[in-house]
Amino acid sequence: MDQILGQLFASPAGADPLAWREVLLYMLVAFVLSQLLAWVYKWTYRGLSYSRSTVHSLVLMSLIVTAVMLAVGNNVARAFGLFGALALIRFRTPVKDTRDTVFLFMSVGVGISLGTRNVMLAVVATSVCCVIAMYLTYARFGERKKSDAMLRFAMPAQGEQESLLRRILQHYCKTFALVNLREAGPDARMEFAYQIKLYDSTQTTGLLTDMGSIPGVSGLNLLLQNEDEEA
Repeated sequence: MDQILGQLFASPAGADPLAWREVLLYMLVAFVLSQLLAWVYKWTYRGLSYSRSTVHSLVLMSLIVTAVMLAVGNNVARAFGLFGALALIRFRTPVKDTRDTVFLFMSVGVGISLGTRNVMLAVVATSVCCVIAMYLTYARFGERKKSDAMLRFAMPAQGEQESLLRRILQHYCKTFALVNLREAGPDARMEFAYQIKLYDSTQTTGLLTDMGSIPGVSGLNLLLQNEDEEA
């Protein structure tokens, strides 16, 4: 029995000796690091097309690449053979978010590092990448959202209404800008469209109530922007 097991777990001719315990260790480290990567991806995801299969792929991709790199070792011929075989597999699922591609590439990097037996590089690189990913998400780095909502309404273009409108907007909004103005009918009514940034996003009801109290206002509509639109 020992001879059979020894033959089964023996390294191929010309390959570096690799004990099954060592293989198991690298696979376990790959699982732990890819699990951390998957959790960070889940915590920091802000898009609208979250997929559970992407999280699973982050874990499995790291394990597969680790196994492939351990199998290749320093044998160039084996490397061409394995990657030629893998080239037959065609992935036709489109990646909707470039951030998903980055995390998948990070998972591959973990597998390559562990497959080349560089545990220190894998641990340090994964930790640094996870910390930076969380910083970029929670610091909202790169966000360019200039307004919280679009306010649309129609009212007569008279000085009294316009001064009342300006006081209301100054009370509720940090910034507001008129982006569209056009005639709404033959009775000198004008249709306004304002981009606004609120002091407090919970005050939308008060804003709409005060706007509705302006004489002649009609067609009042507040379109809130999705907070995750540019995340």
